[in-house]
Amino acid sequence: MTKKTMKGFQLAGTSLKRERVKDDFYATPECATKSLMEKEVFIGNVWECACGDGMMSRVIEKYNTTISTDLVYRGYGKGEVNFLEQNDIVDNIVTNPPFKLFQEFAEQALLLSKNKVALFGKLQALEGQKRATFLESSPLKIVYVFKKRVNPLRNGSPVDENGKPWASTMAFAWYVWEKSYNGKPQIQWI
Repeated sequence: MTKKTMKGFQLAGTSLKRERVKDDFYATPECATKSLMEKEVFIGNVWECACGDGMMSRVIEKYNTTISTDLVYRGYGKGEVNFLEQNDIVDNIVTNPPFKLFQEFAEQALLLSKNKVALFGKLQALEGQKRATFLESSPLKIVYVFKKRVNPLRNGSPVDENGKPWASTMAFAWYVWEKSYNGKPQIQWI
């Protein structure tokens, strides 16, 4: 259902007041990262290559040795590291990439990881001819769809400008690739 606005149509639940966040910083809530780490085992180190303020890295550190970098320094990890231009090989990569660069991050992560890649992304990343072709030819093993909505934290804040927890009309999932996997992707709910 849509709402009519002066500029045309807008999806119900979206805001006319808010602009897109600078540098696409939408932090992953701790509960979302914890749900992945309780389902998947990552052998070796984990590179969190879009670490933001460290919210995801702090959870991963409880399970694995973690390398934390980001293009923009937000007080955690090493800043000014453009993941898409790196060539360091690591055991695993777990991150929440900028939404608009989901496929680019997935492709680069698959080049740079020895074992697994896990990306937090919109469920709609399954759509689109280019992404579908990529996903079908990749070692995508499992997509964990959240049963309950997960609301990324705009600019890392747990609340909006009115002090209320964020609400979202978007659905999210964890996409997990395993380099040695050769089969069709599975879907599970978490």
